[in-house]
Amino acid sequence: MNNTQRILADITRREHEATKADIKTSGWKTALAASQQRLQHLSGLIASTASSKAACSAGCWYCCHLKVDARAEEVFQIAEHVQTRFSAQRQQQVRDKVTENARQLSAMTREQQFSANLPCAFLQDGQCSIYEVRPIRCRTFHATDVASCKQAWEEPSNLQIQSALVPELLYTGEAHIKGSRQAFADAGYDSTVYELNAAMAMALSDSTPKRRFEKHKRAFVGIGQN
Repeated sequence: MNNTQRILADITRREHEATKADIKTSGWKTALAASQQRLQHLSGLIASTASSKAACSAGCWYCCHLKVDARAEEVFQIAEHVQTRFSAQRQQQVRDKVTENARQLSAMTREQQFSANLPCAFLQDGQCSIYEVRPIRCRTFHATDVASCKQAWEEPSNLQIQSALVPELLYTGEAHIKGSRQAFADAGYDSTVYELNAAMAMALSDSTPKRRFEKHKRAFVGIGQN
């Protein structure tokens, strides 16, 4: 094991231990929020020494058209945010959009989904309206070149476009995700990764998935694992 591998393994171990302890003492909601805060802190430290700098900024929304996956606890966190922070009109707009996105994606092959270019249901006026509770996948996506992001958005089927992600942030984020996900699984919670739109459409219209999750059952029945 080289030094990089040891660092990533240590991030996974530490996050696994911290999240597992938080779940035991404070419950899954607090554990999720604490894990997100740790990732934000870690990302800030890594970004300060990374070989490449992220070019992401408010109002840059090209990556907000990519297919996003999320774990059940993230979906319920977002659903609660929508139901308590958004107006009734905005809540209905979100429900309509996630339902329509889910319908379109369900008719596509997995390969087609990755180039679908569907605007996120939470994209509003060029910015993320759920930024503080955005999925962990969105938290680990940091690009170094806006031009490449724009090109990928304009040419979603072009697989020759060079990746512009910050590798240090991507790999440490993946290590963090691995530890957090394992902690939830160890505690008996559904660790399935779901397509965000399909899961959100169900979470916003029915409390059954959340009750199933809290009883340590599969939260979203009828949605395939990603």
